[in-house]
Amino acid sequence: MQAGETLRMDEERRIPPFAEDILTVLTDAAGGTGEELPRDEAIEVITDNERFDKADAEAAVESLQSRGYVYYVGEYIRITPTD
Repeated sequence: MQAGETLRMDEERRIPPFAEDILTVLTDAAGGTGEELPRDEAIEVITDNERFDKADAEAAVESLQSRGYVYYVGEYIRITPTD
């Protein structure tokens, strides 16, 4: 793999700053990476923070999922392990 390929892969996984904040909120609420939350609870945890409304929460979760930071198992959102 060449340096340019690595850079493109990193850019594909990059998420907007608000999604980074939401990933931190979800990770803390779930108890760490590799853990899970029911989807409805995850949205509620995010919207409890006054900075985010439901549309922000859903957009961020979709962004995180499409880039591999979280994934779904049934109605649960799991935080992708980082180790």
